[in-house]
Amino acid sequence: MEEKYVLHGPKSWKLPEISVGEYIYNNLLQYTDIPVALADAQSGEIVSYKILLETTRHLAIYLKKFGLLNQPGNVVGIFSENNLSYFYPVLASLYLGVTVTTFNPQYTPDELSNVLNISKPTVIFCSEWTLDTLLEVTQQFAFIKTILIINTKEESVNGVKSLNYILSNDLALNTPDFKPTKIDSTDQTAIILYSSGTTGLPKGVMLTHKNIHYLLSNMADPRYVKQYEPGSNTVTGILPFFHFYGFAAVFTGLTVGRKTVVMQSFDPEVYLSIIQNYKVKTLPIVPPLANFLAKSPLVDNYDLSSLETILCGAAPLSKRTQDILIKRLKPDRFLQGYGLTEAVPILTFTVDDFKTGSCGKVCPGMSVKIVDPESGKALGPGQNGELCCKGDTVMKGYANNIEATKAIFDKDGWLHTGDVAYYDSDGYFYIVDRIKELIKYKGFQVPPAELEAILLTHPKIIDAGVVGLPDEVAGELPVAFVVTDSDENLTEEEVKNFIAKKVSPQKHLHGGVKFVDEIPRNPSGKILRRKLQELLRPQKCKL
Repeated sequence: MEEKYVLHGPKSWKLPEISVGEYIYNNLLQYTDIPVALADAQSGEIVSYKILLETTRHLAIYLKKFGLLNQPGNVVGIFSENNLSYFYPVLASLYLGVTVTTFNPQYTPDELSNVLNISKPTVIFCSEWTLDTLLEVTQQFAFIKTILIINTKEESVNGVKSLNYILSNDLALNTPDFKPTKIDSTDQTAIILYSSGTTGLPKGVMLTHKNIHYLLSNMADPRYVKQYEPGSNTVTGILPFFHFYGFAAVFTGLTVGRKTVVMQSFDPEVYLSIIQNYKVKTLPIVPPLANFLAKSPLVDNYDLSSLETILCGAAPLSKRTQDILIKRLKPDRFLQGYGLTEAVPILTFTVDDFKTGSCGKVCPGMSVKIVDPESGKALGPGQNGELCCKGDTVMKGYANNIEATKAIFDKDGWLHTGDVAYYDSDGYFYIVDRIKELIKYKGFQVPPAELEAILLTHPKIIDAGVVGLPDEVAGELPVAFVVTDSDENLTEEEVKNFIAKKVSPQKHLHGGVKFVDEIPRNPSGKILRRKLQELLRPQKCKL
């Protein structure tokens, strides 16, 4: 009976039996005639595929000379905002079979210290903007041997050499007979990324070369993503590269000869002009971008008719917003995926006959089931429970954290995601909420995401977040934080009545409504509910 409620993905394509570094190197060799691999949205500077290949090969030889080899403990870190040079150390390290790790450029010294202790990188590539933070903590860690700045034309900054200086003054290193290091691609860690930390300190997620190959295979699968001739498609590089969604969007693009227009920060008009002027066909987005594209009047000023495929992930998107976007932008396909960093990062993905509001069916190489959080029993269609997964895209484990690794896997090897979901009779999955984020009102479970999706349908509401307010009698009271247009007037009673007409009594906004300037989110678009809890202090809200 348990197996009856386990859903399996279709058969996967045969994976390459080489490292990810060797795979992408071989692909880049085929793309040297493509004029643009990466373009800077602000300056217009471009990097061709030929330059990308030569530069990353040059850097790999330098790192090898420096002593970085395919050995346990050799890790290269990148601590930078999005820029044209970001993927130089990524590719160069992978050519050598050296593990790569990426850090959020907004980390404070304490946050950075935590993740440095997890991955222990020997070499760190940073930006001018992040250099001061890095230098503040560097002396604490003997394992850090060198720091290089990746985005400056100067020889050095504050005594730290630049990547540009090395590449300009060590030309003898750039030999065409370079070959990537051959490694065991099954179990070796390729990348360490960090869980979002929305429920605690981030943990280092170890992803193997085999894990990454499954991602590349799924993204090159015509059943999911429309394929184009190398050099004929452009995507926007606005999602943060340190996060796996943004990382994967660029990385997969480089393996198929795609052009990426890199943005360091979000500028609405620049973003829309990129889609228009570069005739972008494939647009990866997260829910905050979806809300912008659905509601902003600026969209009407641009020709976005080139869009053929929109992919949305990283956080749940409401059916209402998806419907508005499909009607407004008229893409051929609107794809949603569900995943987490621990599963590289896609578990379910939309196929051609998509259903709005659904994050799709189980991907190749994966098995998924919904279980009752208390009994652990597998549940059938239409029943809410915790989504659990098993398969070849699931991480190797958490770096230097055996206890956390044991805690997320059960005795049968299923990874427990902590997300509440259900699937319908056709095998389409729908994400309801996070188990730890469910509000318990008088014993009833109230999913914040459900109320947020409803609030966003109100014409005067731009953004919304819902959390529970502790209460001695009820347990928790649902409270809504609402962002409105500055020109709109909206009262607490209007918002409460709007919700009351659409949901059952336990889901009403018993804790009230708070008007705020913005909803705090992490870079991938997930609401930071701990910060919303802090905003329950009246002086931080517009009353």
